[in-house]
Amino acid sequence: MELEDINNYVQNASAEELKAFGFLGQWMMENAPKYCTCECKCNENCELAKALGGALQAAGQKLQGQ
Repeated sequence: MELEDINNYVQNASAEELKAFGFLGQWMMENAPKYCTCECKCNENCELAKALGGALQAAGQKLQGQ
């Protein structure tokens, strides 16, 4: 999967899919200290993690705009 695919998916997502993305984004924000415990902070430096975070944020914004 390419990074653009994630953003394209969000742009074409249904309301139910956006809600799922919103739930996942919220869960990830609340639980990042629990699931990412490595010292390298890969969740902050990894391009895929950044892309997913951006897509989740875009999904939340799109959902709020509906």
